[in-house]
Amino acid sequence: MPATFYMYEFASPAMRDLVRSAWSVSYDAGDDAMPGLIAPDAHVELVFQTGEPCGLDLSGREYASSPRAMLYALRRGVLRLHPRGANTIAAIRVAPAVASAILGRSLVDLWNEPIDLSRVIGAEADELVELLARAPQCALGQILEAWLIKRLVDWDATHVRNHRLQNALFWKFANDPVAALADKLGVTSRTLRRHCERHAGLSPKQISLSGRILRSCIALRSKPELSLAVVASDLGFGDQSAFTNTFGHFVTMTPSQFRAEPIVYCEGAT
Repeated sequence: MPATFYMYEFASPAMRDLVRSAWSVSYDAGDDAMPGLIAPDAHVELVFQTGEPCGLDLSGREYASSPRAMLYALRRGVLRLHPRGANTIAAIRVAPAVASAILGRSLVDLWNEPIDLSRVIGAEADELVELLARAPQCALGQILEAWLIKRLVDWDATHVRNHRLQNALFWKFANDPVAALADKLGVTSRTLRRHCERHAGLSPKQISLSGRILRSCIALRSKPELSLAVVASDLGFGDQSAFTNTFGHFVTMTPSQFRAEPIVYCEGAT
């Protein structure tokens, strides 16, 4: 039986604005339901598994079994999922500012490792997995939306501002100094640094660079006709060598290797 995929569109306009994507896949033992690699997109994925949890390969680090309720936030390395048996995976992807509000804490120590979500929010994570396990796959999106609405009940104008600041840093700006970034965003450098460290666990420069790396991943996959020199120039790197070195550090493979991968899951801009 082939794997079954669902993409969910939430009923609440507010949730549709805050969630980059919500999806699920259900597969039988022996299926390779998630072939390919997941690029480091500096977003946060909350993943719930109701069957046999999959194994993980995070840039060569092997995890025989992942947590049933898992958080992963990659800005460095690539992730591959390896099915270990029949399973249903349900997941939501959000920006760091939204994840910080969902979790009620900074992301400072949550980057680049698979995290057991029960360590962060307690038994609620396991209870949500059990609730998802009792529902048909088509209804999982409704359950996730209801859970998010509960977790984000205190979302207010300050959270909206945090989200907008991070999005602007991530998607709009290239290699500006922090003072120039702050000036473009209409805040002081100190305010920008404090905001980013408190809500994303990253500095403004780290967020901006993560955005450039992701945009380079998108360009390499969607525009194969572009030379590496052009991609480097378009994204504000000094030259192709600087781009290749920086890309290799964060993605753990060369741009050419990344471009040659058969299947890559890569977050895109809206």
